[in-house]
Amino acid sequence: MKTVPCIVTVRLNASLPSDLPEILADWPEKGLKMIRWQSPGNLTSMPAEQLWQASKAGIWNHVSGPDLFDNGNETVPVRYILDHPHVVHSFDLPRDRTHLPAMSHAYDKIDPLPGIPFWQTLSGHEAILSYLARYPASYLIRLRWDNHTRIILGNDVVFYFEPPSALSPEFLNQVCAMVIAGGSVDTTHVRSNLENAFLIGYAMENQKMVGCSCLKHPRTALILRLKKATGLDFSGCVERGYTSVRPEYRSLGVGRRLLEGLTARAGKYKIFAIIDEDNLATQKIARWNNTRKITTYFSEKTNKPMGIWMPAHMRPPEKETGSDSEQSHGENIQ
Repeated sequence: MKTVPCIVTVRLNASLPSDLPEILADWPEKGLKMIRWQSPGNLTSMPAEQLWQASKAGIWNHVSGPDLFDNGNETVPVRYILDHPHVVHSFDLPRDRTHLPAMSHAYDKIDPLPGIPFWQTLSGHEAILSYLARYPASYLIRLRWDNHTRIILGNDVVFYFEPPSALSPEFLNQVCAMVIAGGSVDTTHVRSNLENAFLIGYAMENQKMVGCSCLKHPRTALILRLKKATGLDFSGCVERGYTSVRPEYRSLGVGRRLLEGLTARAGKYKIFAIIDEDNLATQKIARWNNTRKITTYFSEKTNKPMGIWMPAHMRPPEKETGSDSEQSHGENIQ
């Protein structure tokens, strides 16, 4: 018997069960294709974890509500919607379509992707549901429309790994802009760190950069801070960092492929990466890349706990005897 595609409506400010992932796991097979998240108006936050769990289960997330964009694009919910097209897949378009050019995220301001998401050519969430009856959400999310041409994101991504000396200053500017668009790094030394990096990895599709990462030579100040905080000396190592992937390409393996390629080309160098303890998404990518956390410490610079990760096949630096690393609160994992 053929399953009839269906939709459920959930208030964005509703209290949802803690076992939501387990509940959602079975629902796509029972016909649930879309959750219509209804905004009650004057919303100040978004249920990010619930939206992510629904997306992960293969369910299309559509946000609707009264005058969602009437107050511009600066509210927290609207900013979240625009910055996470891989999680919030569609939303009620504003009545005034002249607002559409402003409805973009940080990466679009660098170099927008060709065309528009295919769902924006349809007349509302019910029309989107009709397509979800024929195609999985994972496919429809990647579909764009450019002047009557269908584009499927992620089919032809090409990966490159080159030293910065092989890249033009203009191209390095693009990499720098990609890193800054990710929004999770101190921008002070990005350009100079890229210029002096050991290796830069980047991913291209449709003549657009869709992701980047690099192995950089850590600054002396960072090595000294880490030595004081952890007792470990990372001199002679390279730091993996500046990983940035456009939201439309997340969950497509771009970040994983970049990290795999960099690790395979590290040569004589040992690799380490510093990841916020609350950055679960990046930690998940690190684990997929056969990388393990070797220690944690509290960073006075960021005022938060951080983890240091290394490829599992690389031996961590030896901890110095009598080190004054009282701020370190992690354990070396052998």
